Amino acid sequence: MSQNVPSGFGAYLRRGAQLLSNPKGLKRLVVQAAKKLNGSGSEKIKAVGEQLGLLIDLLKAYIAGDYRDIAPQAIASVAGAVIYFVVPLDGVPDFLFGWGFIDDAAVISYVIAQLSSELESFKQWQDAITDGSPLEIEPPGHAIQLPSKTQNQDNSPKSDLD
Repeated sequence: MSQNVPSGFGAYLRRGAQLLSNPKGLKRLVVQAAKKLNGSGSEKIKAVGEQLGLLIDLLKAYIAGDYRDIAPQAIASVAGAVIYFVVPLDGVPDFLFGWGFIDDAAVISYVIAQLSSELESFKQWQDAITDGSPLEIEPPGHAIQLPSKTQNQDNSPKSDLD
């Protein structure tokens, strides 16, 4: 990845890499991200909503085992960006009206730019097997409960995605 990594994204990238070995946690992440995306009225998120939807679809296909033609570092970046979006208290807390999703949009745009060729390959694969509609995924039995604090002492994001 380039040297222009958004501030604080490294911890989410590491968390995304860790989450790849936890299919149930990945599934919970995807469900929560889709709910947050669909419920977001933020203009900043709407601007990158299609891109975020693509990242969510990629994670869905990866979880299902249908699409694995992606480098581990790339799928970890996708998971990290989606975690960053889901966690409400990241670089700029989401509750700050008008500003809270700017950093989320920056991280999503960064990952999209860094993984453009991988994402183009995924879109081609997706178009070949579907009519372009989003892939469906069964929701887990319960929603993710995010803690009120998102950083632990080692400055990495905390969540119950495990």
